Amino acid sequence: MTPLARHARMAATLLGRSPEREALSPRCPQCGRDGTTVVYRLGRRSARFWCARCEAVVSTRDLDALRAAPSGPPPAPPDPHARYLAPDVLAWARTAAGKALAAAELDRATYYQLHNRFDRMADGSVHSGLPPVSAIIGRLHERCYRVDHVVADLGDDTDAARERVDHARRWLAGPGRAQCWIVSRRAQDLPDAAAVDEAAAVYLRGEPLEREQASALRSGLFGTDGGPRPVALLELFTAEEISAAVRDYRDGAQPLRDAVLAALQA
Repeated sequence: MTPLARHARMAATLLGRSPEREALSPRCPQCGRDGTTVVYRLGRRSARFWCARCEAVVSTRDLDALRAAPSGPPPAPPDPHARYLAPDVLAWARTAAGKALAAAELDRATYYQLHNRFDRMADGSVHSGLPPVSAIIGRLHERCYRVDHVVADLGDDTDAARERVDHARRWLAGPGRAQCWIVSRRAQDLPDAAAVDEAAAVYLRGEPLEREQASALRSGLFGTDGGPRPVALLELFTAEEISAAVRDYRDGAQPLRDAVLAALQA
């Protein structure tokens, strides 16, 4: 394993996206079935998984209880929207908004409307008081689709809040993909390496960037003509990661673009 791959693996684990999660499928504690669960969050101390059969969502710190998945593809969810709507929202929508669920995919208006209606009608529910999904999606764009950063920004690290953020990220990676700047705002013409080097040097010295420099830095790092504000980059990536990405850009690589896509699709 190369040093870069090893670093990427360690970073993924810190973000709860350990590559090992793909090979795990613990027994579902709710329905008792084997081979029906998918681990979608795995860090050093905890894991979260959901059951495609009964749709239970489970958190555990007993990592030793996680077992290897059976051979073959992971189970498909019984409902096409189960990946994008948290279990409580999906259960409510089945009885109160069945017509919306009849669509093959949930478009932006429908996705927002379902959550807004659920929040208005969820008095006494564990979901009452959760941040609106529109605010969560806006913050996901700003935070390069990294769930942990969004949860920290929202100041709500409950399982319910994290679950809503993660389902919104999945929706952006699926039906909402065209709205993601990392996908939809690809730059037609990339800047030359010298311009990116100069912009990065100014930025890492803590000096303000001219408009053209900010554009060159974003395009060099992400290959887009939009994205997070330069002022926020050091909240998302270290100076060393940015410097390394600038060096890699000279060779035609864009590792930070790859990192953002990996966070979106995790």
